[in-house]
Amino acid sequence: MQTNKNEYIHHLENICSDYNMNASDVYNILISKNDSEFPLSFETVKDKVLKDVPLDILKKIFTITELKTIFSDTNTKKIKNPQTRKFINSLN
Repeated sequence: MQTNKNEYIHHLENICSDYNMNASDVYNILISKNDSEFPLSFETVKDKVLKDVPLDILKKIFTITELKTIFSDTNTKKIKNPQTRKFINSLN
């Protein structure tokens, strides 16, 4: 059963709020990898999301294919949560 990402996207709201970026901005950067209009790079946003958003929530916001695309080049040594690290490794 596919969940409605709109029910969970609010979890991205505070990730980059210090930079006047809302949940939609964070989502769009992660999906498109286009960060030219924003103060933070795709890599920075990706790292912040991995640090601050639980894996089960990420799975409700993004499809597995999207997660693979977003996190394909992630250095898993930087991921502190063992479950998240294992999941990201399984995507590659």
